[in-house]
Amino acid sequence: MLDAVRAAERQGTLLRETPITIDVGGTLIEGVADCVFEDAGGYVVIDFKTDRAEGDLLDRYRRQVGLYAGAVAQATGKPARAVLMKV
Repeated sequence: MLDAVRAAERQGTLLRETPITIDVGGTLIEGVADCVFEDAGGYVVIDFKTDRAEGDLLDRYRRQVGLYAGAVAQATGKPARAVLMKV
């Protein structure tokens, strides 16, 4: 995955710290995606986490990056997949 991030950076197509906003059932959700880039399958949205997330916190992080990917898909009309990376 990091090779794809590096390739997008070299091509000048990597978006970093990208503001994300989506309406979920009348609730406006805002956040910041760490990395967003397009590949052959659509967009890839990556969120990095540095803590030892487990259980409910890990579920929360997965939902967060999933919402980010949903917002990117909605905005672009292209598929987007969510990637949660623990560093």
